[in-house]
Amino acid sequence: MTLHQPLNDLSRIAIMDKSSASQGDDPHLDSKDIVTNKSINSEQTNTDDLQQWQALSAWSVVSNIFSTLKNILSNGFAIVPIVYTGWRQGFDMQWGILASSLLLLLVTLSAIIEWRKFRFRLNNHQLEVKRGLLFTKKDEIPLSRIQNIRYEQPFYFKPLSLGTLVIETAGSKSDEAHLAALDTQQAQTLKRLLLNLSHTDATAPTHEHPHTDNQHGIENTQPIVRKSLWDLILFGFYQNNFIWFAVIAGPIAGQVDLDKIFDSPLAQQFWLWVQQQTHQNIGLQTIMAIVGLFALYSLFALISIVAAMLKYHPYQLDKHDDTLQRSGGVISHQQDALAIKRIQLVHLQQPVIARLFKRWTLYFKQVKGHEVGHKTKQHMLVPSVKSTEIELLLAKIPQLSGGASALPSSYSSIDINWLTKRIALPLILASILTIMGYYGHQSPGFFEFTWFITFMVILAIYIRYKQWGYVVADKVIWQHSGFFGQQWQRVAFEKVQHVNIIQTQGQKQAQLAYVEVGLASGSVVFPYIPTHVAELIITRSLNATSHDNRNWI
Repeated sequence: MTLHQPLNDLSRIAIMDKSSASQGDDPHLDSKDIVTNKSINSEQTNTDDLQQWQALSAWSVVSNIFSTLKNILSNGFAIVPIVYTGWRQGFDMQWGILASSLLLLLVTLSAIIEWRKFRFRLNNHQLEVKRGLLFTKKDEIPLSRIQNIRYEQPFYFKPLSLGTLVIETAGSKSDEAHLAALDTQQAQTLKRLLLNLSHTDATAPTHEHPHTDNQHGIENTQPIVRKSLWDLILFGFYQNNFIWFAVIAGPIAGQVDLDKIFDSPLAQQFWLWVQQQTHQNIGLQTIMAIVGLFALYSLFALISIVAAMLKYHPYQLDKHDDTLQRSGGVISHQQDALAIKRIQLVHLQQPVIARLFKRWTLYFKQVKGHEVGHKTKQHMLVPSVKSTEIELLLAKIPQLSGGASALPSSYSSIDINWLTKRIALPLILASILTIMGYYGHQSPGFFEFTWFITFMVILAIYIRYKQWGYVVADKVIWQHSGFFGQQWQRVAFEKVQHVNIIQTQGQKQAQLAYVEVGLASGSVVFPYIPTHVAELIITRSLNATSHDNRNWI
């Protein structure tokens, strides 16, 4: 009696590839077919190897060293002012060199130990990883939990045809698996297998299994959007993160004697030139001040512009089967893969500078806890999107919950009770300070300053109130918010996991409610909306999920 053991998905894929590769002996095949079969045979070898415990290349030590040093430097910006102060006051350079050498030695030893202990393999429906420094830890990652697969190729790996594969799962706070210095072909094979098998686990019947040959992948890849170099320059300009420069430069600027700078001949000549050009006109001086601030912003934006070009150019977003795949990067090439079913929310953001160019940044938000760029808490994004492009872009992703929908041109405002309750506090505080100042015989300047600050606070609250709004559609609900900039969040009803309604006694009397819509990516809040709108959100959410709960994570 012969026993037939069931084959796992990886073995079935291997058999399919072998049957395809066996056609290479056909004398009627041309040279193109022979090359294709050779690549399939090579991929088949990689597939078989991945079922056994695999060690990383020794070059992964270099990757680990660079990664550790990068984390130390990126998280150590707070010590920059301390180092600067020490440099100004003088310190022993020998101690600095000794400390740096000791740090580099410890990082190198740690990287070597991690490389020696790291192993991985594909086993049935999970990816198994062994790793550790002092103790060995084994992770078993179910393929159905894989959310993102990111392929990176730093500049120091390009000449060696090596790359790094980062596997991320739903709800994880850090990378589940970081496979550094893989051969490019092996990394792409593993990436395809993980994408196909994880999709099979979630959607396909047990007797159906995906093919992994290159031709199949090419046929199922559909372009969604491409971004030019100019689009990325605009993105870097309006997405300026110069605040981090200010955090570092602020304490350093505090060490500089500003009085000497302002009293210098160059500063005095510049101020004299400004007075001559404006003829003591306050309006013209204000315009010149605004132009100067814009020029300063542009100078800081150079950092963001260069970073955007190096990270994203040439930007490409494609749909491959049921995944979104983004690629780009000049120095360090990067490929992100995100399962469409994991997208919980479509978030559109428009900073104040972007409003001048009528551009948006579109984010595909996924399960909370692990984003595509988890260190910066950023999700897979599409930069520099025009309003007219949004509906066309979403239409190219038919599996996206909520379908294609255009950006709303208007929205329903929240109730004015939200505003009145929030301006009451600064008015009460200003009144109390005024009474205390009157009996305390304060100068008129005290009262002017108090009410000026109160007016500015009320103005800020009013601007915030005018930006709050919502739009309820058949399959989705939109939330609008912002201050000087603005943002839209699109929630598909079928992704809603819970709706929490809070009412104070005053809200009950006014027929208002505070609604919190819970998703796997977090909560979206709708404050001070009518109760009939809150009931409509509940009804449509239940109708969307009562017959099909597969969209829930």
